[in-house]
Amino acid sequence: MKAKIYSVNEQGLIEIKEFLAGNHKKGGDHFTPEMLRAWAADAEFQIREGNHAMIEIRAWDAVSGHTETFTISDAGLDCEEIEIEE
Repeated sequence: MKAKIYSVNEQGLIEIKEFLAGNHKKGGDHFTPEMLRAWAADAEFQIREGNHAMIEIRAWDAVSGHTETFTISDAGLDCEEIEIEE
């Protein structure tokens, strides 16, 4: 049996940075590559849970004052098929 393992690629990290730049109170320049990778890990966790590759900014951190969500595009994800034992 094969399983698909998704990971956020460089395009996905760019998308995350652009989303944060436009929606997070601290702006895009605040986030280091390691911090962006942590946001990507949240999206990868969502995929493993059966959801879309999505991240969320809490209302108190969002420029709008409302919770903001973002779904990484298919181009921002890599997929690897691996063989697993049943």
